[in-house]
Amino acid sequence: MTKILITGASGMVGKHLVDMCLEKGYFVKGTDIRYDERYRTYSENFQFELGNLNNYQRCLELASNVDVVFQVAGVKGSPKRAAEQPNDYFTPMLQMNTNMAEAARIGKVDWYVYTSTIGVYQPADYFREDDVWKTFPSKNDKYAGWVKRMGELQLDCFETHYGLKNYSIVRPANIYGEYDNFGEESTVIASLVKKGYANDLLSVWGDGTPIRDFIHAEDVARGILMSYENKITEPINLGSGDGVRIRDIANIVATHYGKEIEYDLTKPNGDEKRLMDMTRANSYGFYPEVNLKTGIKRIIKYYESLQK
Repeated sequence: MTKILITGASGMVGKHLVDMCLEKGYFVKGTDIRYDERYRTYSENFQFELGNLNNYQRCLELASNVDVVFQVAGVKGSPKRAAEQPNDYFTPMLQMNTNMAEAARIGKVDWYVYTSTIGVYQPADYFREDDVWKTFPSKNDKYAGWVKRMGELQLDCFETHYGLKNYSIVRPANIYGEYDNFGEESTVIASLVKKGYANDLLSVWGDGTPIRDFIHAEDVARGILMSYENKITEPINLGSGDGVRIRDIANIVATHYGKEIEYDLTKPNGDEKRLMDMTRANSYGFYPEVNLKTGIKRIIKYYESLQK
């Protein structure tokens, strides 16, 4: 039985990935810095181990005796925190990416999947995979974009130094889903749902005109699994390829809760447009299955269930 290590197993993407891998008949070892109670009832083909990936020795232990590593763990937070407190992201992410990749190499795993980000791209009408190293990340993603690029570069380093080509790189668009963070570090959709539920007015940063590409966490997990099972050795985007304005998302949430929208023009818009070119992923048969309206309804239902 193939043994798969999933880092960030208690996170938004990790939970879906654990379920999918178990459905496929794999043995799954999940790890995270916190335990999720949902795993208490899981089958004997699932094992959970606490693990801080900033600890290299712990990474070596986790990567031993597994066939595949899905590196999904990351540091999640808001654009505001990323801009004002970038080292909360940069140093921990640099450590965990470097530690886990090196541990997987030493552990001689058969395959390694690295979860990068849309933040590695420079602003453009569409983000195409082969353009990354011709440009620099957006100034709005300077630190997060560069640290994810370093994770990609490390795998290229392994290929040059050791002749290893046993890895996939996926670059998800803006991820959302029902296991999102609804605290102070909420990302845009989770934040709007929380505000719509609790406030008289739905406050939106900026003027709502920026265009974004969103992908549900379930589809990200599906793309990660596909990249491994198809042994894809070139970076692939995971997104919809379709743009939606922030104000359109706000309208969906505001309509659901019967709230008025207030645009806070003192807050920045960020990049005007961030869209994935999905030509390469589509050529491998990847198409998102959760459309945005359905995904937002799911996250609203989930958030409301947490308030009961």
